[in-house]
Amino acid sequence: MAIEPVDYPFGTPTTEDAFRVRLPGETLFVKIIRSFRRWPLFHTLPPDLAEQAMASGLWHYEADLYSSGVGALLPPGMRLPVVHHVADLDDDRIAIVMENVEVTDRPWDPDRFARAARLLARLNVRLTRADALPASAPRVPGFMSGVHYRGRLLTADLPMLADDRTWAHPLLAPHGELRSTMARLARELPAVMDRLRDLPQLLIHGDASPQNLLTTEDGTFVVIDWTLGGMDAVGTDLAQLLIGLAHAGFVAVTDLPALRTRVIDAYTAGLADEDFPADREAVRRGLDGGLLLRSAFTALPLTRLHEPLTGELAGLIEARLALTAYLCELGSGLVRPGPRSPAVSC
Repeated sequence: MAIEPVDYPFGTPTTEDAFRVRLPGETLFVKIIRSFRRWPLFHTLPPDLAEQAMASGLWHYEADLYSSGVGALLPPGMRLPVVHHVADLDDDRIAIVMENVEVTDRPWDPDRFARAARLLARLNVRLTRADALPASAPRVPGFMSGVHYRGRLLTADLPMLADDRTWAHPLLAPHGELRSTMARLARELPAVMDRLRDLPQLLIHGDASPQNLLTTEDGTFVVIDWTLGGMDAVGTDLAQLLIGLAHAGFVAVTDLPALRTRVIDAYTAGLADEDFPADREAVRRGLDGGLLLRSAFTALPLTRLHEPLTGELAGLIEARLALTAYLCELGSGLVRPGPRSPAVSC
């Protein structure tokens, strides 16, 4: 038997560990999830949000989901990983033992993005109509966007972006116009969240990046990392689908406009597949709102600005500046006057 550690983002609140266990003839993937109070950054949350998080039961949401009937609702072409065992380790930790999904080595192309977007729309509608997510998933419109805004942006990223020392960095200093745009958009975020709550609302996966839509050799998407589910605006699940590989450096910013059009059209078609009453414009605003709230203020590698300016870091900052500028342009389209869609529920 061999145990191999698996990298995962340090800031992930409910993931304590992940590793592969290689046995003769079989490999298992093991994920350890934990209570929020065991998260090293838990103390950074506002007191009301920390109390709300502890009372919600959201930390064991992923284990609850794998033990539910959600798998039967996924549209053809999507499935959950095979889960072999879910075990309580103690009052604050749960181990989930599942299959180690074998993924294709073919890179994501526009057709795969479009197919994923169409299936995500169908998934969102099916989850909502069946009210299928575990009880710990919030049903309040826009709740997940609000958690990110209060728990991440207000406590970490926005204060750093407002600090003159951040923009004194030699690679950021020439970008005063971008700084001004971000400051203006930051002031608009509460109003943007209000407008998103006016859009049709659906239960979403919450982190549907390509990295969490594992693609097998036959093209099936195995949907993993169910940690951020809840109610949000139609189209919001497209945000991480579009941005995930760009943030990781595998998709160029110049490719995003065409991909954005493809996923909006495909998601709209998926809604029609399920006879859900929302139009393309609502999907577009949901996507752009998700990008603004989740990615526009977090794309710059602020925690690395204190490091020596190597070629690698300079390249990363330049790429993220371009990504941030693109996301801010999309966000600016949300704060301009425009028609509002009526709220629609399933």
